[in-house]
Amino acid sequence: MSAADLDALFRPRSVAIVGASADPNKVGGRPLAFLLKAGWRGRILPVNPSAASVQGVPAFSSLQAIDEPVDQAIVAVPAAQVLDTVAQCAARGVRALQVFSAGFGEGPGAAAAQQHLRAQAVAAGLRLLGPNSLGLFNVSDGYFGTFATALDGAWPRAGGIGVATQSGAFGSYFFGLAQRRGLGFSHFVATGNEADVDVADCIAWMAEDPATRVIVTAMEGCRDGRKLRQALRAARAAGKPVLAMKVGASAAGAMAAATHTGALAGADRVFDAVLREAGVFRAGSLTTLVDAAYVASVGPLPAGRRLMVITTSGGIGVLAADAAEAALLTLPPIGDAAAADLRAIAPLAEGRNPVDTSAGILGDLSAYARIAARALDDAPVDVVLCFLAHVPRNAAHWAQLRGPLLALRAAHPNKAFAVSALADEAITADLEAHGIAVFADPGAAVQALASCAGGAADASSTADTTPEPFMLALPAGPISERDAKQALSAAGIAFPAEHLVRDADEAARAAAAIGYPVVLKVVSPEIAHKTEAGGVALGLADEVALRAALAAMQQRVHTARPDARIDGFLVAQQCSGGIEVLLGTHTDPVFGPVLTVGAGGVTAELLDDVCVRLAPVDEAAAAAMWRHTRVGRLLAGYRGATAADLAALARQAARLSQIAWAERARIASIDLNPVLARPDGAWALDALIVTHGGSS
Repeated sequence: MSAADLDALFRPRSVAIVGASADPNKVGGRPLAFLLKAGWRGRILPVNPSAASVQGVPAFSSLQAIDEPVDQAIVAVPAAQVLDTVAQCAARGVRALQVFSAGFGEGPGAAAAQQHLRAQAVAAGLRLLGPNSLGLFNVSDGYFGTFATALDGAWPRAGGIGVATQSGAFGSYFFGLAQRRGLGFSHFVATGNEADVDVADCIAWMAEDPATRVIVTAMEGCRDGRKLRQALRAARAAGKPVLAMKVGASAAGAMAAATHTGALAGADRVFDAVLREAGVFRAGSLTTLVDAAYVASVGPLPAGRRLMVITTSGGIGVLAADAAEAALLTLPPIGDAAAADLRAIAPLAEGRNPVDTSAGILGDLSAYARIAARALDDAPVDVVLCFLAHVPRNAAHWAQLRGPLLALRAAHPNKAFAVSALADEAITADLEAHGIAVFADPGAAVQALASCAGGAADASSTADTTPEPFMLALPAGPISERDAKQALSAAGIAFPAEHLVRDADEAARAAAAIGYPVVLKVVSPEIAHKTEAGGVALGLADEVALRAALAAMQQRVHTARPDARIDGFLVAQQCSGGIEVLLGTHTDPVFGPVLTVGAGGVTAELLDDVCVRLAPVDEAAAAAMWRHTRVGRLLAGYRGATAADLAALARQAARLSQIAWAERARIASIDLNPVLARPDGAWALDALIVTHGGSS
């Protein structure tokens, strides 16, 4: 269904309140009281078989007694009466339904009742919000179909923030904090159990809604990953930032640790990758979420991530620079000529970014604006942060600066501006009216500005496209390391030279052909982690060492895994001198195939240094993933070291992601760990493939 199908929820012309109460403190009475308070112009149709009127509004004994069209029905009756009420709504031609009632999806038999409820709604072609929903409101239309207690002490101002939350309590508390901050709202919706309408539907609707400028969402999970991604893309295409709070950072939904990749790329990391792909800011706290919503609602949104800091304090400049680096904002430098001009205005000014005007300008604060103007003319930036400390508290100082500062803001209408200072409410309101956000804490200002900055999305992703179909030739049943390497090698993954052997004589001949030193590994489709079973021996320098290692390995493996089928042993070229990384994929139950890159080796899970992206990705996107890892700095040539062949790593990672996408119906995970990254290429030293049936 299209987003317009939710119009009857968000913009009804008439609403029947089933279970309407004369008590404005009861669930069935609160929406009626709110609608009356707001002066909603639509038709209010209370349904109460025991009253001729409810809160002064003529009532109906049943839905069937209503003799006019009903766009929406609010159901506030006990759970046992809900299914019958929905059947009446369907018969009555109601277009949308809100179910406040709880008792669905929780407890014995409740899940089946919710499925029945959904089936009724789908069969009737009506959209269902809930059950267990707090409801929704539309500020611009004055429609308040909710029983939210937050409205008792925080009636919303009209504005551009739309809120879509799964948890009513969480969302309403955010609303209360944001309303106290003075923020204005377009819509608020709590989806509850999401039997039909979910957060993704609401985001998609708000993406098309002209009154909504910023979308705030709070989620615990997602059942339809594709729909959520489409909704987030729609919001981005509409130029509307999405600010998210995702709670529940557990590994629920991740694979069991059959592979390092499955253990590292848990469900929360995958969700994070989905948000990053769409340029969504994920807040770590309610305070940060409110700050981000504030910036997005005050002025123009940053088109990019380039920041200019103009400060009266060098120490604050350092603080802002540190915060910018942590938030992935860049600080473009100022040219020599512009730096000289800045010193001509204020001899003690630091001609770089951050620009420190020094306290010497207090005698003529208009110099601050002239310095800022010259710096902005020279350095291409998207975001401007002005640290003014206590200047707004001094009437004479503020009189000198206000006009030039507002003129500077007007001269750069497409840039996002923020001031960090201690200012009273009147000055704050004045700056906000001119599109300048005001923060007391400069670090919080940087973080909030970064949250709304353009360019945050991993736009180079090729996810949801159809890549070249790299299908693997795999045997039926268990897949050994040898099987996995042969299949992946044919698809373009590089491995060192190796031979499969059965006894010591074959091993000696294979090692002589490859050249010492060599590696010896057990081959068994039933032993995923060979090191733990004693099935790996490294650095074997000659035939004597090789024969001894093979005999010892046979004994160790038999002791550790007496039940395992042994197909033989691999004698492989010993590779050294590089950086061990991990390339892997696994299939997330909600979002599908996922690519993981990061630090590898036997300590991969201990280091926990990875980046996750939805598959498939192209080579550019695969190369960019390393920037989100610490090991990526080593690969780039840390402290003068020779850089690894990042292009080779990107090719192999992209190819792996394309294989995972093409084989998503058959392959659950692929693990290449370690992959040895060197200046002259990258070679996977081990390979593990797990199918959905559990074979490996």
